[in-house]
Amino acid sequence: MIGRAGVWAGAILALMATVAAGGAPPGTAPPAIAPRPAGAPAPPAAEMTPAQLRDRLMASAAAGKLTEPVLAQFRDYAAALAHDYLTARGISDDFLKWLSANKEMRDAVLITLYPSYDVNVVKRLEALKSRFGSQVAAYPHLALAFAFVYGRAGAQPPRDPHMLFAAKDREIPKMEDSFEWYIRHEREMRMPLKATPWPLLVYVADNDAPLEERTWALQRYANCQPAAFRTIYYDVEYDNSGLNGAGKLGDRPLSLPNIATYGGICMHRAYYASRVLKSMGVPALYDHGEGERGGHAWVAWVGRETQALDLLFAGRFDYDRYYTGIVFNPLTRRPMLDRDVQLDVAAMVRSYPAYMDALAACEVFQMFKPEDRAKAMGLLDGASQKNAYCDFAWRLMGAGVADGTIPQKQGERMFDGMLRSFAAYPDLTFYVLDKILAPRLKPSEKPAEAEIARNLQVLEKAFQIYEAAKRPDLSVRLRCLQGQYLEAVGRREEALKHYVLASEKYASEHYGFLGLYDRAVKMMREDRHQDMMFKYMDMVAAKVPRFQSNFNQKYDLINPVYVYVVKAYASALRTAGRAADADIWDSKIPAKKPT
Repeated sequence: MIGRAGVWAGAILALMATVAAGGAPPGTAPPAIAPRPAGAPAPPAAEMTPAQLRDRLMASAAAGKLTEPVLAQFRDYAAALAHDYLTARGISDDFLKWLSANKEMRDAVLITLYPSYDVNVVKRLEALKSRFGSQVAAYPHLALAFAFVYGRAGAQPPRDPHMLFAAKDREIPKMEDSFEWYIRHEREMRMPLKATPWPLLVYVADNDAPLEERTWALQRYANCQPAAFRTIYYDVEYDNSGLNGAGKLGDRPLSLPNIATYGGICMHRAYYASRVLKSMGVPALYDHGEGERGGHAWVAWVGRETQALDLLFAGRFDYDRYYTGIVFNPLTRRPMLDRDVQLDVAAMVRSYPAYMDALAACEVFQMFKPEDRAKAMGLLDGASQKNAYCDFAWRLMGAGVADGTIPQKQGERMFDGMLRSFAAYPDLTFYVLDKILAPRLKPSEKPAEAEIARNLQVLEKAFQIYEAAKRPDLSVRLRCLQGQYLEAVGRREEALKHYVLASEKYASEHYGFLGLYDRAVKMMREDRHQDMMFKYMDMVAAKVPRFQSNFNQKYDLINPVYVYVVKAYASALRTAGRAADADIWDSKIPAKKPT
């Protein structure tokens, strides 16, 4: 059948051959112990205490370079630490020995859970091993995904709390039953359960659909090829009566068959499509966000349109400017940007083993005292070289520059390289740029002109990347950051001009525009440029659209940015004694209807 693991998975199997080959890359076996004083024999790692293993690791890492011995010594230390912690909390020695013999699962547990070693996750893995035995070893990444999803949930159901609307009369399957269901239907899965890395499979393991609904989905979409996955979202007929009421679904359980029969609105479409795809073994997410027409929900899934895997979307409606979306991360149990999941997909495609090595390098870096981290920057460099799409290294670098533990120039050097590699993933670049520029916004003395020019050049380079990526939301925030920098280095007039011009360009942009507006108004008020301020506020109030789209106008959904700027203008006029003018602008905002 076209689209099943044997055909559809071909690209994944090729791209992720390192995963199928198993575990850590060559050269990560425990190395010889570092030399000891003359006459003192070196004990094997198995006989060393966690404290001794930590000392050995830190001595090796002190050179500030990421090497295979450093990675191996971290695993030795983490294994000893985990053993002591977990056995004290009821995990058996026999299970830990079994885990130690399985490199893929061992490294995932040792590195991902370091240093707290969530016992709930390990107990879930132990429960799977107890019931399914060799099948867990045969499907290590699937087992890990289930253990992490259900273990992180603890006593709570693994369902995304945002999905409570789908809970009526629908019980979530137990972990063991769900795991068994996927193995039993392996031949019908559209992505390989053995080769897909567990950081992606968590978006399969978190499937809250009852087993009978999953089986229904497999039968209904038995002939659905990957190229047609985006049509699943639209298989749910849009029910306009559901916008302001229960709609045709009424009070029925929100089962997949019911949604397919009675239709629904965007949230039903997104829920339906994501659960159908999860039931076919495709990592999928219920995605939602704020755009031109307000709140909306769509579906995201891991697939490919070109040669490489990516996070794909259906129902996102780019023309409504849903630049970023929010998804639920079952590992942290918190919302996260869908663009961060997209970055995780890129990291898995690059190399899962190298991704785990990069995470390990970041953990070693954090073991250094803050005052010593500048000397250990080579570990973060090494992590980014192992797998450039491991965002942890970049976030640590940005945070280190912001708190002063990493020299600014070192951070800026890394960021310059980052801009070249991350043109397709601009959200992370803005996060890091914001961090590394933070110290520059509070200089102790005015920087040299050459330094100012260099920093403005970096900011402008980032701006061009965001413009090319068609991300005006980031472009607006970047322009605001540029203005703040100009203020910080004493170029106040230039900063004000910058805010005003950027405001005029992005007045119809609902993301970040108010940051520009507030800064400009604040500066004009502080500098007592009242006439200039009123002209500016009048221009903006006239330029910001009252309704963001025809859809919003049809349903009388006034643009909240318009409400903000009009109210601010009216308030300023009233403060200046121009009550009549203020009343005119106040009248443009209808009073709230009584509830």
